Amino acid sequence: MTDKGTKKFNKKIIAVIMAGGEGSRMKRDYKTEKLLLKIRDKRLIEYVIEALNKSTCFYKIVVCVSRNAIKTLKFLQNYSYNLDPPLEIIEGYGKGYSTDLSFIIQHFFEYIIFIVSADLPLLSEIDILKILSKYDFNVTCQSIIFDKKIVDEVCIKPSMVFEYRKRNYCYSGINIFNLKKRTTDCSLIREKYLIMNRIGIAVNVNEKKDLHIARNFVKSKDFANMKKIYNNNSI
Repeated sequence: MTDKGTKKFNKKIIAVIMAGGEGSRMKRDYKTEKLLLKIRDKRLIEYVIEALNKSTCFYKIVVCVSRNAIKTLKFLQNYSYNLDPPLEIIEGYGKGYSTDLSFIIQHFFEYIIFIVSADLPLLSEIDILKILSKYDFNVTCQSIIFDKKIVDEVCIKPSMVFEYRKRNYCYSGINIFNLKKRTTDCSLIREKYLIMNRIGIAVNVNEKKDLHIARNFVKSKDFANMKKIYNNNSI
């Protein structure tokens, strides 16, 4: 994607990182809140922030937190990412993902909103650019999905699997909303799928095993080549 293309995106889109969950599955094994767990010298949420920032595609980057993750909130308030404009922190209701998502849509209605989960440590700026290069600006809601075989290959158990076009797919935790394209006043938003078979959007860290898998990827001396292999071999 050209610099001209990224500047075009920058004016239209904001990125919102969803960081308000309790991380209940991780609490069984770690005292630290999930998003503050480290891979090498960075916390999970830092990887996502850096990927969004490096892509240079966004007008601003917002993190939606809640009282369910008070340590994460304090960490974000005290940490400098050298972003321009600075990282914006908003507090959602903390009553579940769908409730916080509704809050974000109402809060940033005038923008195209790039929603991303905070627990995707393998996400890269290349993944983001690939998604946006295929994004249909005329669609109200696009959910980024990937073939289940990707997570099967790396032994990660997905949270949800569904059938689409006679194949099994998983949600990546990335959605794009362009509510200005709504044709009715109905509360129902029609969802369309964008298939992106990339390892960077597939490794979602929910459990201890997922964290170990992500750490093995990042710690590998051949990490870049490993990502190429998984991306190129994806169906």
